[in-house]
Amino acid sequence: MPIAIFKIKLAKRIRQLRKEAKLSQAELATKIGFKDKQIVNNYEINGANPTAYNLVLIAEALNVTLDELLDFSK
Repeated sequence: MPIAIFKIKLAKRIRQLRKEAKLSQAELATKIGFKDKQIVNNYEINGANPTAYNLVLIAEALNVTLDELLDFSK
């Protein structure tokens, strides 16, 4: 999968799971150790590429496994 497609799919998946968890961008940012929502906004809107460590933090904050976070079929 090309990186551009991966970023788009990951952005949609993070947003989907965040909304299912009923968290705002600011709340998710706090849970993963950032002071404001800008980092989450970058992941969801701009398709920023999170580090592996941040993917683990995001998955934990959303109460999903990494496999579930990266399952783009949903």
